[in-house]
Amino acid sequence: MPVSGNAATPPALRSRATLRQLEAFCTVAFAGSVSAAAQRLSRTQSAVSLALQELESALGTKLFERAGRGLRQTDAARRLLPAAMELLDRAAELSTLAGDASGSAQHLAVGASRTIGPFVMPELLADFGGAHPLVSIELVIENTEALSARLRDLSLDAAFIEGDVLEPGLSLQPWLKDEVCLFARAGHPAPRALAQGRWALRERGSGTRETFLRAMRPVLGTPLIGLEANDSLALKRLVMNGDWFGCLSRRAVAGELAYGSLIDITPRSPKLRRALTRSFWIATHPQRYRSAAVQALIAHAAKHLARRPASAQSS
Repeated sequence: MPVSGNAATPPALRSRATLRQLEAFCTVAFAGSVSAAAQRLSRTQSAVSLALQELESALGTKLFERAGRGLRQTDAARRLLPAAMELLDRAAELSTLAGDASGSAQHLAVGASRTIGPFVMPELLADFGGAHPLVSIELVIENTEALSARLRDLSLDAAFIEGDVLEPGLSLQPWLKDEVCLFARAGHPAPRALAQGRWALRERGSGTRETFLRAMRPVLGTPLIGLEANDSLALKRLVMNGDWFGCLSRRAVAGELAYGSLIDITPRSPKLRRALTRSFWIATHPQRYRSAAVQALIAHAAKHLARRPASAQSS
């Protein structure tokens, strides 16, 4: 005698979440609202809402609460998010392993600091993209503090960051060495009066700024900060057009130093030079699943470094 589908389906199977529901859940978690998630997924808001309702029903718990115009994750949602993301990443890998060329492309969300993003990542990602044409990458460029927060909330697969990383829950892999360079415009009236000059620095939360302040405090005391900017190009141009002193990665000012529009005013003290040298790191969160694409990018970054001459790594 035939029975209904519900009667024939064991309770454990009826309560299982689908990949479509988990995709809606993860997207809403990062987007902060159903409308934004629907836009990212190219679905209707009602379809995303229904997927969330079905998932909450299957799990027997509430995943989001209203917070103004958006949604806030519940404790249950925060516990579920890492596992849900891992399942989605593994499902994408299954498509790749099966050779489904029509849907096997993998997506990576990668962060880079405002130094590494414009001055290191273009060459690295162009090289990686040529070797891995099915991997699409979203590159997010922010300062180290903001990227650490994004890693903490699991919205990035990996981040290439600089300086001191104060986030205790991150996994850090040393990558490149970098030197912070002090500079002024050519023709500055007092290029050695570092303690009396006004400084143009990167914004709070910048690894470059923190390295400068820590290294130069014994020399300058509290520097006179006259200007802050979160963009290296803008900061360089401000210094070239005024009597500020600036500090950025040597990578960021190499062209201007070679051309002569900026001059290097970094003191020659070996101890100070060591203090102005910092590490670039590859950072990940241990709770975020490392897909094959993430592992390939990290391995490629290490090989990319090994292929470059030592002078290029610290210049």
